[in-house]
Amino acid sequence: MVMLITSIMLTLVMIIIWRTPPVLVAAYFVPFVIMEGSYVSAVFTKFTEGGWLPFAISMILALIMFVWYYGRQKKTEYERANKITAERLGELLAKPEVQRVQGLCFFYSNIQDGLTPILGHYIRNMSSLHSVTIFVTLRYLLVPKVDPQQRIAVRRLGPRGVYQCTVQYGYADNLSLKGGDDLAARVVSCLKQHVEAGADGQSSPVSAEEEAADLEAARAAGVVHVRGKMRLYVGDDAGWFDKVMLRFYEFLHSICRSALPALGVPLQQRVEIGMLYKV
Repeated sequence: MVMLITSIMLTLVMIIIWRTPPVLVAAYFVPFVIMEGSYVSAVFTKFTEGGWLPFAISMILALIMFVWYYGRQKKTEYERANKITAERLGELLAKPEVQRVQGLCFFYSNIQDGLTPILGHYIRNMSSLHSVTIFVTLRYLLVPKVDPQQRIAVRRLGPRGVYQCTVQYGYADNLSLKGGDDLAARVVSCLKQHVEAGADGQSSPVSAEEEAADLEAARAAGVVHVRGKMRLYVGDDAGWFDKVMLRFYEFLHSICRSALPALGVPLQQRVEIGMLYKV
């Protein structure tokens, strides 16, 4: 069945992407489908004699992958609909009850075109934000390895001391940067170069030297890595499909390992912030 599905998918690629002439597509598709279809039909005769077992295992694995995809899509839709813009962040930080505390905070987020809604939840409940806060997104590229010089991309986000950082990896790259302190040093170094070069063209209320000094002072005051953990709350008014699928997703999510240990972040620097989102 894997061979048959692969042949069908390759045929679709030939038609849609490669724009292969129909005659050549048929010359590939017809003989392979006849041959592989014969194998599949022969295998089905063994279904009741034990063939059901690997089929059932594959269906269970497919169900797990579908549930994970469905739950992630629900979370992504909520994050995109409720993301915090740089302007909204400036409004939150301008409130008199919100204090800027000394230190360097890495705030991990899954979205790149905005800030996670967990940030608003954090500021409203803690009434504070670190003097230098860097929103980090881990981005996986469809290449084996990423050039170390292109690993980290940074930019200002508007309010003083707030930046966005994208850490890029290929599928064959090692996630660890030899410890959380090394990650902080690499990001701060990239930010200092970015600030001194004025690469994003944004005006800053302070000079480049003062901004670079703020980065070093915040790092010396202490580094913390904050990971937002958004949980889905399945209410009684949700449909039966969502109740089954999303509760199963929450179970899978509860046993999923965080990326922070893989990054080599020291245990004493990790902080998790939870937020419930009602479906």
